[in-house]
Amino acid sequence: MSKSSQRQFLVKVGDIPGYFMTKSGGKISSDVSKAYDGGDPDPDLIAAPPNVDNLTVSRVFDPTRDGQLLRNLRQQVGVFETTITVTPTDRDYVAVDEPTVYHPALLVGLTDSDTDASSGDPATYELEFAIGTVR
Repeated sequence: MSKSSQRQFLVKVGDIPGYFMTKSGGKISSDVSKAYDGGDPDPDLIAAPPNVDNLTVSRVFDPTRDGQLLRNLRQQVGVFETTITVTPTDRDYVAVDEPTVYHPALLVGLTDSDTDASSGDPATYELEFAIGTVR
């Protein structure tokens, strides 16, 4: 079995057309407290419910595809709720396993592309989501 590279994932945000090129965040963790019974040197571990960190996706800005989308989403920060799926693929972008599903995903941030008149770098934008659960 060959190993995967970072490019071998398809990141989809709800009904938004196309795929996103990067995904970061989404770490699942749980706070833990240690409770010691009197005289016992070994603690009991008491875990809080798991928490999912915010997840950020980004892609290159395409004015035809993304112009109206971003105009709409700027007004929907804190309101727009969707599902994000991340599907592992082979080198030909054929799914090789079930997707990871983040739902609900609430839009909590939108970052427009940086601009620089002397740059030829791709113009990208980011969408940041608060995540309810991961399946």
